[in-house]
Amino acid sequence: MSPLDKVFWLRVTLGSGGGLLSSLLGFVGPNTQAYNGVFVAIGLYLLSYYLVRYAARIPLAPDQRVKLVTTGLGSFVILYLFTWILYNTLAAPVIP
Repeated sequence: MSPLDKVFWLRVTLGSGGGLLSSLLGFVGPNTQAYNGVFVAIGLYLLSYYLVRYAARIPLAPDQRVKLVTTGLGSFVILYLFTWILYNTLAAPVIP
């Protein structure tokens, strides 16, 4: 598995887990603080960047450094939103 594949799968995992984390923290339903779930996503994505950049130290050419930011970005966002919305739909209390 190439280093960028590992970055991709890290972000896929964090996207799915982050959506669930936002739901479990209570950022669901008609809550006035529900928008804070977006800050959880931003924080997790920044955490993934710093993990990849400084902890994993993936060797890339200087002209390919932008790949550390863009690899897995779309999958992270889509899976984060999917998991967050799915939990909100299935498990959040229904308020009439």
